[in-house]
Formats: sequence, C-alpha cells, structure tokens
Amino acid sequence: MAIRRDDYDTPWKGSLDEYFFIDWMMRLPDDLARAWIAQVAQLETERNMQYVVPMTPSLADRGARFPLERVMLPIGDRAWQITCVTDQDALLDGVNEVEHVPYGFLLWESAVALAAWLAERPNAIAGKRVLELGAGVGLAGLMAQHLGAAVWQTDHRSDVLLLAQENARQNGVALPQQFIADWRAWQHTVQYDLILGADILYERAMHRHLAPIFATNLAPGGTLVLSDPSRPQALELIAKLEDEGWQVAIEMRTITLPLPGRANKATDVALLTCQKPLQRI
Repeated sequence: MAIRRDDYDTPWKGSLDEYFFIDWMMRLPDDLARAWIAQVAQLETERNMQYVVPMTPSLADRGARFPLERVMLPIGDRAWQITCVTDQDALLDGVNEVEHVPYGFLLWESAVALAAWLAERPNAIAGKRVLELGAGVGLAGLMAQHLGAAVWQTDHRSDVLLLAQENARQNGVALPQQFIADWRAWQHTVQYDLILGADILYERAMHRHLAPIFATNLAPGGTLVLSDPSRPQALELIAKLEDEGWQVAIEMRTITLPLPGRANKATDVALLTCQKPLQRI
C-alpha cells in the first residue's frame, strides 16, 4: 500500500522542514522512503534540537495558505538560504483583515541591506549582546549570531519567530534566543549593545512605542541600526533622536532581491546608524 502523508513520524512535527521533507519522500518508492525517514529521525533525535517558541501554529499549515519559497542570498562570507513568502499579493489573499497580515513572512530589501551592513563589520559584532526588533524571517539576527554575537530575536507573532527558527536551522546557525512581544505593551528592560530593526518604522503611530524601547533597552554608548526604504516618517524619528543627543549617520544602498521568475526592481534602502549618548543630555 502506498505511503500517505499521515504515515510519517518525523522528529520535527509541524515544522517547515517536515513539510518539504515529506513532500520529497512521497515521490520515492515506499521502501526507500521509509529507510530515509528512519535514518533522519535518528539523526535529528541525536541532535536534540531545542526551541524557545512553541511549535504552534505549524508552518506546514502556513505553507498551505501562503506560498513559501527558498531564496539564495550571497551575503558576507557565505550564501544564505532564506525561506520566506515572495509574493505579497498571495500573502494578502490568505488573510481576512489587514491588521492580521503576517508581513514578517516576506523577505524585505531592508533586511538584506541590514545583514550586509553587519557582514562588513565582523569584529565590531562579535561578542556583542544584540536585540532584533520585528525579526521577521530573521536574516539580520542570524547574521549577527553567525558573526559571534549573542542575539535575542523578538516579534509579536509566534509563527514568524518559528520561520526564523527554520531559517537558523537550514543555514546551520545556532538558534538565537527568542521571545514574543508587542511594542505597544513592551515590558522587557534588559539592555543590549546593539539593537537592530529592518523596515520597522513604516507606521508613525508606532514611533511613540519604539522610542522608549530604544531609550530603555540600548545601553549607554550602544548602537541602534535601522534599515528603511527611505520613508519620510523614518527620517522624522531619526531626526528626533539626533535632537536628543544621539549621533546619527545615514548610508544609502541599492538592493535587488534575487527572486527567480520575477521582474525584480532595485530598491534604495537607508541604513540609519544611531549611537546613544553615554549619559542623558
């Protein structure tokens, strides 16, 4: 009798790896597929992978609703395989309310620009305590982790953090610490040497919640690095930080996402680097 999807018992239930792996297994002869699944199950059990965020809701379910793809990105000293949604229209079609759109499943040019900025500064990143806000697919945080930083990724959606976990595993990067948090009800008070955020300044209404996070969670003399496709509201927030005594620098980069089969346009991304004063002015 042919193997069915429900016949498989993998050690990473509900994960994106299971979704792709079983899809591949079902194309093989039954005996070969069973041998493969047993071998991989043993290897995964030995690795004893630990997850900080509960594995619910499953990415297999998300993969059925949203078109998840793997994109190859050469950044720094290596190539990255990032699983993400590349079709924003399909993402919007999969939800009923705009507020519930999981934009974190998308790969943004700002995330690529921020990861490239980090890759150019390995000595400055190694050993640092790093907080990534709005982690999304997790690219920037994973780059910092790869460079030797201790990284905490946060997002307000558990399924988005689960996607970041999968991207860590498929790139062989140690899983960063993760926690679920909403900027509007932020209670975290730990301080970090570096705070990262890719495309998090899009909504002016959120700035009044983000500014206290920058002030509270960045250590004196620490660095805030934000990437944004040059929106006026992003520059407004940075200007306010400069008025408060932060040292601000702006660098422009042009990013084109390598999405197969699509007419990919170049996007200008601003890298906004803000150093917090050593003492309150």
